[in-house]
Amino acid sequence: MFELYKKRQLGDYIIDSFTFFKHFGKHFFKIFFAINAGMLVIAGALMYLFLQINFTSLTSDSFEKTTPDDFLNYFDSYPLISGFAILFLIVIVLLSLFNSSYPILYLKLIAEKGTNNFTTQEILTAFRKSLWKIFKFGIGVVFIIFPVLCIVIIALFLLCFVLVGIPLLIVAIPTLFTWINLSFYTYLSEDKGFFESLNHAYLLTKEDFWSTIGASFIVMIMLQMVQASITMFFYFVGIFALIFFAIANPDIDKTPFTPSPILLILISIAFVLILTLSNIFNNILVINQGIIYYSLGAEDKILATEIDSIGNNNE
Repeated sequence: MFELYKKRQLGDYIIDSFTFFKHFGKHFFKIFFAINAGMLVIAGALMYLFLQINFTSLTSDSFEKTTPDDFLNYFDSYPLISGFAILFLIVIVLLSLFNSSYPILYLKLIAEKGTNNFTTQEILTAFRKSLWKIFKFGIGVVFIIFPVLCIVIIALFLLCFVLVGIPLLIVAIPTLFTWINLSFYTYLSEDKGFFESLNHAYLLTKEDFWSTIGASFIVMIMLQMVQASITMFFYFVGIFALIFFAIANPDIDKTPFTPSPILLILISIAFVLILTLSNIFNNILVINQGIIYYSLGAEDKILATEIDSIGNNNE
């Protein structure tokens, strides 16, 4: 059986992240796709309609005669686009909120139950109960943490000109990433406020600094390489498709471009696939951060269990 609370070293953080999916992967992704499927279909449909309306307006004769004033009133002229854009934004935000918190809530339920014997409905219930906290943490990250991180990263990039910034940057990026993720885990899993969670995550990060940062860095590089390879595949498929289209239509430069529904469907499907893959890789990365979080808290948990067992024995 997979042990969540367990003291780990550098290699254990990486190996156990993939061992987790060996034990729980089928159940984890079953819930993942069950919840994401509906929102992804809606996002794909909205992308298709958005492309269809925009290509229609771009290829129409009236669009060629537009003035700057007409262009500024573009959204007023096409109110459907504004509606689609707002609805699309809502769907993307909901997807982002769920996928950023899903691995945390999943591991939290495992920690509470000692097993993954829970349903999709229990995950949704946990998500609804935590939605306000997830939203508040996101606001805190965007308006408090992100501006500070931008200043730090820019300063480190400037230091790269004197070489000392390069190793600092390599260490700083996984450190900041781990610190934010451990803060999010703490905020959703423990009874702590926003700034308390940031401080607790800072203490956790210091506890086993080089092992945790090394594990985060290695897993980030591995997943980025795989994700980049898949993205490049879609990129080259798109290029070859355009080349094939140009060869099949020698008069393409003389005739206006009128995209077929099949092309728009393929673009929408590619968008949904890339978005899905991005969320999957992000989930794997956050699970890795969860393995680190529960490993760093293992000593306190084991100590508390031993104290409880002593009390039960005395009874």
